[in-house]
Amino acid sequence: MAALELRKLRKKLRQIETLEHLPRELAPSEIAKVAQKHDLRRLIEELLSQPVEEKTPEEENVETSGESSAASFPQPDPDVPPRPAPATASKRKKHKTTPQGQAAPPERTAPPAGRLTDSYPLQDSRFLIHSLEGHSDLVTCVLIHDTYVISGSWDTSVRVWHIPSRSEVKTLCGHTGGVTCMVMVYLDGSEQHSDLLPLGENFVCSGSSDSSIKVWSLRTGQPLLSIYTFSAVSAITHIPDTKLLISGSDGGKIEVWDLETQENLRSERAHEDKVSALQFHSGLLYSGSLDGSLKVWRVVPSSGALSLQHSCDPLAPSLRGLFSLCATSHQLYLATQGSCIKAVSWKQDHLTRLSNHNSSSGFVDALAVTPDNLLITTGFNIDQGHGYLNIRNVESGKYLCTVSCPDVSRLLCLAVSGNSDGLCRWVTGGRELLLWEELPRGGALDRPAVQVRFCPEFLLPAPDSESDDDDDEEEDLWDADAEAEPSVAQAGPGWGRCVLM
Repeated sequence: MAALELRKLRKKLRQIETLEHLPRELAPSEIAKVAQKHDLRRLIEELLSQPVEEKTPEEENVETSGESSAASFPQPDPDVPPRPAPATASKRKKHKTTPQGQAAPPERTAPPAGRLTDSYPLQDSRFLIHSLEGHSDLVTCVLIHDTYVISGSWDTSVRVWHIPSRSEVKTLCGHTGGVTCMVMVYLDGSEQHSDLLPLGENFVCSGSSDSSIKVWSLRTGQPLLSIYTFSAVSAITHIPDTKLLISGSDGGKIEVWDLETQENLRSERAHEDKVSALQFHSGLLYSGSLDGSLKVWRVVPSSGALSLQHSCDPLAPSLRGLFSLCATSHQLYLATQGSCIKAVSWKQDHLTRLSNHNSSSGFVDALAVTPDNLLITTGFNIDQGHGYLNIRNVESGKYLCTVSCPDVSRLLCLAVSGNSDGLCRWVTGGRELLLWEELPRGGALDRPAVQVRFCPEFLLPAPDSESDDDDDEEEDLWDADAEAEPSVAQAGPGWGRCVLM
């Protein structure tokens, strides 16, 4: 029965994660569920530490791939203390519980033979993680432009941060609802500029739940124009070297806008549910929705006309929950808030799952490709509540290494870049806005750094299905077993099997 109980506990933790990321205050009954989070993780730790028993027929049908491999996640250097948890502020109430002690990790699972001797990008690299404090609610979208980080939040603001000093330099206020998406607007040549969009300026465009799109001057921090869209804006992208902006709505529409005239050039009911992802890449527009639909469009720059090139209808059931996408020259990588990365060859409607967690439960929320062609994906170990970044080969999707810190929470959004020395510079958002900076080799440090690690479990095949994530997010697991659950005293102390993830 341990596998069935483990699955139930993980479902509860998934529901709690969903509750904690709702854009509203929680009801008393929901607050009571959230308050059980650490107790549930302690119970999971106890179940995972038990000797493996022969499975019943019911348990054979439960996906438990990797459940006993948590111990093989990388441990921090013994002489490097964990990064102190930065202060966070939110409009939603925080529900704290007493931290639990950490038990000594058991032996690690043996990695695939010969793999640890191979070299890989970022091998032996170290990262400093900086917390950029200023937002008062969840950070929902991030960008990197030159030496600046730009962040949008449910607190309705867009903020600009200077990377070298790690200080906030501008707060862009004007939205009345949460900021949900952003994109840089790059105009090439004087013919693309105008009085509204003057030459020599850098522009950032933000979409909001207040049904508006705003274009801001990064030089002055002032809004240059505002477009009312009649529905909440959920995704946005810009066609380079044109004045065309494309937005997606909560109602499933894709709309094309002329930034010069602010005219709606095209409105297409493209999806049945919220448009959660838009990206323009190599002449094609890719759109994704929470309902799992994935579509490929061609855009006529002169008129803004959209023509559907392909719809990946056979893949829709496997792509439910599609939250973000990253187009490459070889394939699409998708985050569906499940435990696996989805790699899609859209012309063939072919889907490959890539392992991103050590069990069949977890969250992949964001992904991006670096200038030197590394695929960076976010992960969240739901058993222990740690966020991390996995690095992969962008062409093959093969896992390379992991960057993680024990105090990092779930990472909802991601932007990647590099500095003038060719070192990695990444930014993530969620409950915290974090700047991840790769350090030069051999440099002295006056503060702890995070070591890049190799976790062999991410080389294992991904489960064929994400059973803990499918079909039952709305299932209420709390009332039926309220009397059957072990008490906190029965759970035993400690749940520190792995402190990095």
